[in-house]
This record gives sequence, structure tokens and C-alpha cells, in this order.
Amino acid sequence: MAVKPPKAFDVWFVAANTVYKAVPYNVVADWTQQGRLAAADQVRPAGTEAAWVPVAKHDLFSDYLPRATATRAPRPAAPRARSCDGGNDRGAVDATEPAAAPVELPDPEPGPAVSRFEDDDEVDMIPLIDISMVLLVFFIIIQAAGALAPVDVPEMKYAGQLRDDPDAITITIEKLNAESVYYSVRVGPSAALPSRDLLPTPEAAIQALNEALSGVTRPPEVRIACRKDLPRERVYELRRELEPLRKKGIINSTVATVVEAPNQ
Repeated sequence: MAVKPPKAFDVWFVAANTVYKAVPYNVVADWTQQGRLAAADQVRPAGTEAAWVPVAKHDLFSDYLPRATATRAPRPAAPRARSCDGGNDRGAVDATEPAAAPVELPDPEPGPAVSRFEDDDEVDMIPLIDISMVLLVFFIIIQAAGALAPVDVPEMKYAGQLRDDPDAITITIEKLNAESVYYSVRVGPSAALPSRDLLPTPEAAIQALNEALSGVTRPPEVRIACRKDLPRERVYELRRELEPLRKKGIINSTVATVVEAPNQ
């Protein structure tokens, strides 16, 4: 049965007088093959007191030592050419003379640089124009549809279901014709005063509201009453006018109501 080689060796570099302990077998073999271990360097199994053995005489590593390459013999000089008349060879060419060194040609000058953008003098704007037109038409349609849409009933309350508050101020929005509306401002259940009725703009309604607020002792609730078929933009623009008053604490809150009773 063949004896397995030791897994590690102690390596003694004789020239450097340095010992490496427990070097794996494959590492020692690589060092020997690479020429890092000379033939005079010595090894022994790791962890033993065995005698040191030169690498050149070791059975496991001697085959890994680099082999010396055979040197080529110098080529004989080529004979000199002689003249045809057997005379001297003054005009003969020496075949052993080295050939003339090659002439290095200068690098060619680079041609004029051509920019890759020279062909693209004009930017194609057609796709950008198409996208802009599509977005423009989309927003026009959305705005027109929102202006004509009626007030969303679930966001409003029926006026008959609200609690009676004598201090509540109601701003009523009624249609004057197919395109115009008018506003009226009243306090509590009483009818609107003539000066606060048939107001043409939200600004006029806010001015009448400020006059009505001068006679109250606490911030009242402001109700916006309208019909279901009224465009919601009318309610939104009036609410925008009332929002600064609510933030200042002049009015308590705002609520939108419908004047028609819900279907039973």
C-alpha cells in the first residue's frame, strides 16, 4: 500500500536562513515549480525532527524543479561573396552585415473632426406640438364639463333638515336666466331686505353679508342655498369668497344646502 505524503512541510530557505513551518504540500510544490525554492533549499515533514532533505534530492519535489534549457550553438558566419575572376572581393557584399534599421514613418495627421450633430440642424417639433394639442383639448373639455355639471347632492343638505337658527345667515343663489344667476342675503327665517336681494355678483353678496354681520353678537353659520341644477362652480366661487372670513373667525362655518325637498 502506497504511503501518503505528509500534508505539510517545514521549508528552510538556505540563502535567506529562514524557516517556514507547516506549509501545505501543494504550496511547496508550487514554490518549487515557480523557482522560488532552489535546489539547495531543504524541506522536512512538519512537526517532526526528521533530517532536512534538499529539494533536489527529495522524492516528492525534485521533479518540480525547473529544467535547464539547452543553449543554441552560434550560427557560423556566412561566407563572403567573391568576384567571378577569382580576384579580391572589394566589391563583394558581406552577407553577415546586419540589415538596415527600418525607417519609422510618422503617424498620419488626423482628419478634420466631424460632429455628429452637423446633420441635425433642425429639431423635430412635431411630436411636441401633438402632445401639447392633446393636453390643451383635454383640459378644455374637463373645464367645460365641470362648469356645466350640477351641484353634487351628496355633498349638500336639504334645507328643511337643518336646525332652526335665528342667527344663521343664508345666501341664496337663483337662476336669472340660462346663463346668469343672482344672489340674496337674509338673516334667520326672515326675507331678504331689498338692498340685499337680486345681487349680481359674489362680491356684492359678500358686501351684503358684511352688513348683516354688523348686527350679530357671535360668529354665525353661513348657509348657501341653491337648486340641484345649478352649476357647482357658482357654489365653489362663493365658498372661496367666504373662506377668508371663516379663517378670521368672523363666521363660524359654511354649509351648502338645496332648496328642493328630497324625493320620498
